[in-house]
Amino acid sequence: MTDEQTPPRSRGPNAGEPHPLEGILSFWETVVEDAENTAEEYESEGWETLVLHPGDVTVLPPANLPDATDRVGFDILVPGDEFETLSEWVEAGTFDRYDVYRAREGGTVFAVSVVQAAAEEQAVVVPLYYAIDRVDVMAKKAREQSELRLYVRPLDAERRVELVQADPDPLFV
Repeated sequence: MTDEQTPPRSRGPNAGEPHPLEGILSFWETVVEDAENTAEEYESEGWETLVLHPGDVTVLPPANLPDATDRVGFDILVPGDEFETLSEWVEAGTFDRYDVYRAREGGTVFAVSVVQAAAEEQAVVVPLYYAIDRVDVMAKKAREQSELRLYVRPLDAERRVELVQADPDPLFV
């Protein structure tokens, strides 16, 4: 898929808004490659890793609907098999650490969050993106709550796994 073929948002709270990856899809592909390389580094140190491949990342609450939800963080749509593996890991372990790496390209921030269950030596590598002008409400609420959540889900929006980041600031510019 080329940059010009980035699909427009057609449903949901951001319908009609340009997609954050419009025109910079190749940069996102590089971020996903970096996430996979990060996972390889953890594996070389004996960790079991799971790299998520988001189909979409949505800021919650959306900037244009700040009271639409009590959830604060990122809604991350992933393939079903990745979701199932993550669900099993979260049930069996405690994800209590994380590292965040981020970069900016134009008006979009790209981040890779590595959420870790240190005792189990498992790391979930989560590439993310968001438009800088769409994150103010979420950032304010996350700072007020002193946490931000990654709501990882399959197509079935009723199921989700939550990964908590106690300090939201590393995700923001």
